[in-house]
Amino acid sequence: MSEDFISISRSLVEDAWNNPEKWEANFASAQALLSKALVESPGNVLALTCLGAVLSDQGKHKEAASVLKRAVELGSTDRNTFFNLGVATMNFGSRAKAMSAFRGAEGLQASPLSWPAYFDAQAH
Repeated sequence: MSEDFISISRSLVEDAWNNPEKWEANFASAQALLSKALVESPGNVLALTCLGAVLSDQGKHKEAASVLKRAVELGSTDRNTFFNLGVATMNFGSRAKAMSAFRGAEGLQASPLSWPAYFDAQAH
């Protein structure tokens, strides 16, 4: 069931990126689905990683970092967990902590079910 929520959430996010008029509604729906997946399976690192991307893309960087740190604590080996933590931290925290998270992504493979949060390196 959680993978269905994750797949649907990914589709909503991709649709929002292609149709900006759907941004708020799609991201709110994706957040709700991923939160529901986490009620069913609180330790699901894939759902945490995806929720972190959704929260970060909505500008909720502190909340995203908290969710992503939980995924790391639970043993995530998904590149996107660490990358997304770096993105969230870069947007509210210290550059050093963000770089540490980005370095954590090195050598890891991204899950085909997760996705990276939007990051504009030129903006930082």
